[in-house]
Amino acid sequence: MKYAIVIMGGAGDRPAEALGGKTPLQAVKAPGLSRMGQTGRLGQVRMLPAAVEPGADVALMSLLGYDPTKRYTGRAPLTAMGLGIEVPEHAWAMHLSLIAAPAGNLIAHDDDALPAAEAQTLIQELLPLLELDGAVVHPGPGAMHVLIDLGRDEEDPGSIYRDWSPVVSAPPSVILNQPIREHLPVGDAPGERLQQLIAQSAVALEGHEINQARLEMNETPVTHLWPWALGQTPALKPWPKRFGKRAAVISPDPAVRGLAQLAGLDAIEPPPADSLQGSLIRLSADAVEAVDLYDLVIVHADAPALAGLDGNIANKVQAINQIDEHVLQPVEHALAARGDHRLMATPLYATPVDDRTDVPMPVPFVITGYKMNGVVPRTVTEADAAECDLQVEFGHELMEFFLKSGVRG
Repeated sequence: MKYAIVIMGGAGDRPAEALGGKTPLQAVKAPGLSRMGQTGRLGQVRMLPAAVEPGADVALMSLLGYDPTKRYTGRAPLTAMGLGIEVPEHAWAMHLSLIAAPAGNLIAHDDDALPAAEAQTLIQELLPLLELDGAVVHPGPGAMHVLIDLGRDEEDPGSIYRDWSPVVSAPPSVILNQPIREHLPVGDAPGERLQQLIAQSAVALEGHEINQARLEMNETPVTHLWPWALGQTPALKPWPKRFGKRAAVISPDPAVRGLAQLAGLDAIEPPPADSLQGSLIRLSADAVEAVDLYDLVIVHADAPALAGLDGNIANKVQAINQIDEHVLQPVEHALAARGDHRLMATPLYATPVDDRTDVPMPVPFVITGYKMNGVVPRTVTEADAAECDLQVEFGHELMEFFLKSGVRG
C-alpha cells in the first residue's frame, strides 16, 4: 500500500477580520481539501509541544513519531545536515543572523535585513569577534549562516568540545518589533559570551562600509549579529526500522531535510523557481515521481508559513489554494492510480499572521483512502477539527495511527 502526506506548512491560524471572521482554511476554495473533508476522517493534532521552541523541524519530528520533548536539541544542527555540513558527535552548532535594530527594536532579520552575498561578507569579517578557536562558519539559507564549534573549553581541558548547553537564545522572528535588550541570550558564562558578541558586533557594524552604502541609499543598516538555535545532533532510532517502510521527505527547508536524513529517510530538495506556482509545480513533480519509489512520501510546502511570518493574510489564502491545486490534487491522483493507498493533508503547525511566528496550537488533519471513510462530511478547518472525536494530543502518536490503523500485517 502507498502512503503520502501533504503538509500545507503553517496554514493553521485564527479567525481574521480581513476574512470576515474566518480563518484562512475556512476562506479557501481548495476543492481537493474540501473533497477529503467530505469523505475522509477528520481529526485534530498538536504537533508542537509548548516546552519546545516551535518550528517546522519540531513539527516534522512529531509527525515522524519522535517525541520532541525528549529528542529535539535545536534547529542549527539539523540545518547543517540538510546543507550537507558535518556536525561531529557532541559538537555544537548555532545559527548566526544579521539583524536590524537601529533604535533598539528588531525591525528586520536575515534576508529582510541584508542580501545573502553581503551578509556572508559581513559575518566572515565578524567571526574573529567570537574569539572561538576551532569555530567554522558555513553559508546557510538566505542571509542566515551556520556556525559549527569544534573548539575545546579552555577551562575544561578534558572536554571534547565547548559546552553551550546553558544557553537560551530566541529566534529573531520571535522578537520582531520588540526591544532586543529584553531577549539577549542567557545562560551562565556561555550566555554572557554571546551577549558580548552581540555588543561587539554592534560596534563593528556601526561604521562598516556596507552600512554606509545602505545609509546613502536610504536603506536600513544592519546593527547586530544574533546567535540562536544552538544544539547538538540528536540521536534517533532509524525510522525505517521502526515502521518497516521506505520513505522520503521533499522540502525546501534544510532543517526539515536534515531531520529526515538523520531519521534514515531520503531527503529531496525541490528545484528553485521564480514564482510560488512554479515552485509548487516542481515540488509536485518530485512528489508524483517519488510515489512510485517509496512506501511513504511526505511533501512539505511552506508557503502558508512564509505568508504568516510576513503577516500577509491574503497571500496565506492564496498559498493554500495553490498547494491544493498544484500539489495535493496531483499527489491524490498519483496515489489513486496505484491501488490501495492513504493520503493525509494537514497544516502540521500554525503560523498565525497576527503572531508572525510558529505557535504551539492544535491544527486539523484529514486522512482519506484505505479504511478511512468518515461518517459525517466535514470541512478541513480548525473549528470542525476541534469538534470531531479524533483528537491526538501528542503529535508523535499520529504516524502509528496513519500507517497501521485498520491495516493487517
